[in-house]
Amino acid sequence: MVRGKFVSLTCILVTFVGVTFWSAWSNDRAFTELVRYTQLSAWSLAQLELELQGFQEGLTLYRSGHLDGRELNKRYDLAWNRLDIFLNGEEASAIRARFGAADKVGHIFSLIKQHEPDVVSPQRDSPALGQLAAGLGEAMPAIRSLMVENFTGQSAIRQRASLLQSRQDNLWLLSALLLVGLVMLYMLSRETRRHQFLAWNDPLTLLPNRAAFIRQLEQEARRHGNQGRPLTLCLIELNHFKEVNDSLGYASGDALLVKVARAMASFIAGRAYLARIGGDEFALYCFEPLAPEWPDSLLAHLQQLVFEADPAHRVKVSMGLSQSRVSQHQVEEIMLFADIALDNARQQGGRSQLFNQAMLSRYERSRQLAAELRDQLNGAGADQLSLHYQPIIKRERHVLGAEALLRWQHPEYGFINPADIVSLADDNGLGERLGEWIFDRVNRDLMPMAPERLTQLEVSINLSGSMFNEALPSRVARMLLASPLCADQLILELTETIALDDLKLSQHILSALQQLNVRIALDDFGTGWSSFSYLKELHFNKIKIDKSFIQQIDSHPRQQLFVSSITDLAHKLGVPVVAEGVETAAELAEVYELGADEIQGYFYARPMAAADFRAFCQRYLAHQPQAMAQMG
Repeated sequence: MVRGKFVSLTCILVTFVGVTFWSAWSNDRAFTELVRYTQLSAWSLAQLELELQGFQEGLTLYRSGHLDGRELNKRYDLAWNRLDIFLNGEEASAIRARFGAADKVGHIFSLIKQHEPDVVSPQRDSPALGQLAAGLGEAMPAIRSLMVENFTGQSAIRQRASLLQSRQDNLWLLSALLLVGLVMLYMLSRETRRHQFLAWNDPLTLLPNRAAFIRQLEQEARRHGNQGRPLTLCLIELNHFKEVNDSLGYASGDALLVKVARAMASFIAGRAYLARIGGDEFALYCFEPLAPEWPDSLLAHLQQLVFEADPAHRVKVSMGLSQSRVSQHQVEEIMLFADIALDNARQQGGRSQLFNQAMLSRYERSRQLAAELRDQLNGAGADQLSLHYQPIIKRERHVLGAEALLRWQHPEYGFINPADIVSLADDNGLGERLGEWIFDRVNRDLMPMAPERLTQLEVSINLSGSMFNEALPSRVARMLLASPLCADQLILELTETIALDDLKLSQHILSALQQLNVRIALDDFGTGWSSFSYLKELHFNKIKIDKSFIQQIDSHPRQQLFVSSITDLAHKLGVPVVAEGVETAAELAEVYELGADEIQGYFYARPMAAADFRAFCQRYLAHQPQAMAQMG
């Protein structure tokens, strides 16, 4: 839009300059023509009158005896030539066409030509010369009148009026162009101010944006840094704000943001610098001491506001604070401290958190682990990552299942929880690389197995959110080319939350995987609010009931009812069921009684290293009758 206005202004300015030059040239041309006409006409008439007066005077002197005939003839020739030039010359063409000049001068010319014989052979007492003198005396006033009319007559007035009108028209045109140019300059100035405002402010809430916040904070830090004044920095985030946009619409989400911004501005009442630094994130800072209860009061105020604005009460407010002296820390560090505190508050479901060293230690640990995880996945350093395998016992006599479980034994931090490993990978862009590492390690771990045993094995691999994307089917197909497993021996497990955002995309990915003969298992079934919706929308090849429904199932009738309902529904859909977390014989008997098709849990085996798992497979598959007898 601004570019278009600049182009328009440029065109107007070019037109303005062009019209200015054209106007100047037009006025100059008109003035030149007027001057030229005036000069030529004045010269022609003046010369004509002068020569005629000279001939008239000579005729009078000749008749009185004071001039000889030769001088009279000379003056006659001059007058005759001047009349001929005036009547036929190019210079006098303009004046001939005005005021009847051609007729008046032509009459005089006819008169002197009529008396040419009398002038060529003059007689002092000739009556003809007297008639000529009388005729000239009568005609000369007409020449004088012609001179006066040429300079003061209507034609001259019209000519000057035309020049004046041309100048006035050009003045109006230039004024109009100047006015349009000024309007455009005003509009561009206003647009420039608007863009300047948008460069440093949020257009929705009208608060300063992130760039303005950091700039202002750095300026204030330089001003107050040497004074040793403490800086309080607060980051505020609306958790689950996206769900408001999705369910109530973007207009409702925008209205909520505006309400929050106004509430905070009213609460701080100019005591702090407030800005909107992200889609659902605000920030404020001040160099003045704040009351200890101030953060909790602001948080409670905002919590009440979002509670009333969101009918489903999903949005929570999280607040992270840091308080440091600028002389001891850089502005970037203080913002990092507040961000770490905000992350801790977010993890606790929405509350106020003040930064402390324990948070920094956890943050630095996470950064260190993320860097080391990248090295591990790239094969650098000692091999700390590994896979353990937990057997899945099936009703079939000749097939054994297993779930590949990620393990990281860190030399400094000890055992790293698999969920933390996956979270680190997803948060640092390593999810797909981790998936490739798991596939490659499964292949390496199973390669030493005897082919006849390998064909009796099924392996389940867990997917993280970042692994589950459109490229997953092609990656799986490529990795199966180098795998000792066939496609129908591979089972990919995903939880309900992974495919929650886009069911159509999930349907497409699952369909592509199943066309490869790769099976899909729904893990931790029953723990999410959308479990049954998933069964309606997506096709799975296996359902794994979460261990929270299995543990102590033998003594909890309600759990038995849930597991029985899930199993019956799955079987009606033609989907086998896996009972996770079976640890006792009583639990095993109950889940078999309820119809479970496969068992996974400590009752049969804990997760074991690759070598131990290969030995377990050899023993189990070599003694199928005994294994089935044990299964009862």
